[in-house]
Amino acid sequence: MDIDLLRAFVETADAGSLSRAAGGLGISQPSLSGQIQRLEAELGAVLFARHGRGVTMTDAGRTLYPRARRLLDEMRATAEAVRRDGASGSGVLYVGAIPTVAPYVLPGALRRFHAHHATTTVELREDYSAVLARLLLEGTLDLVIAALPYAFDHLDTELLGTDALVVAVPASHPAARAGRITLAQLHDAPAVTLDPAHCLGEQVAGFCSSRQVRPSVVCRSAQLATVLELVGADVGVSIVPAMAASRHNTPQCVYVPLVDHDLQRDIVAVWRRGAVPSTEARAFVDAVRDVVRGW
Repeated sequence: MDIDLLRAFVETADAGSLSRAAGGLGISQPSLSGQIQRLEAELGAVLFARHGRGVTMTDAGRTLYPRARRLLDEMRATAEAVRRDGASGSGVLYVGAIPTVAPYVLPGALRRFHAHHATTTVELREDYSAVLARLLLEGTLDLVIAALPYAFDHLDTELLGTDALVVAVPASHPAARAGRITLAQLHDAPAVTLDPAHCLGEQVAGFCSSRQVRPSVVCRSAQLATVLELVGADVGVSIVPAMAASRHNTPQCVYVPLVDHDLQRDIVAVWRRGAVPSTEARAFVDAVRDVVRGW
């Protein structure tokens, strides 16, 4: 299927008008009409219903649109990757990672990676899962290190390992002495949470809601380190990753398991669907897997 014909179809569908689409493509309207007709002939289906000065997609057009969009996005991402790697001498790996994983996993992974790929520069982007997914689809990133259960639509994920979730409590809390905490103790308890924009914050909120546990949220923060400092200051309790607990180990903050509930998150590598990872990307993911499984 000719890529120019697909581009003509998507541009027309987005514009809702042959004249506007032709202007956006920098071609004449008759030329655009001819391209649409050739695509319809090739597919054996009418893609647009024409009315007045505008057009709307038929059922066949609506079926084609998401597939055509994905093909065009992948072509654009491939071209961008080739240009980018050519300009940098193929020595740069663009990695995205969520903030609740990056500081605990990437330093060790980078040491392992650079032991065998010393000439490859890693450009790191830390951001929310939604932002990283968009950048990956656009071709700005080569891969993303993130956590489930965030839904990475139209992307492929590869499981690297799991990370337990534990409850952080002030040293003065009864659970600190007991070495464990119950759901009943979380109900109505003062709580410090991550902003829901973090997939971890969303996961914890979903867990509590599904079990009719309603902590009294007294503070939200965009930074996990801040959450743990607030717990240590006796502001409230929080459900946090075990990998973070091991790095923020202070006398003021104690980490305990939740009784009868095995809380965890899956750490994953995320790729563009159908993409073939480069040798460097595969090596980096393997290094992250080694670190995650070593916790």
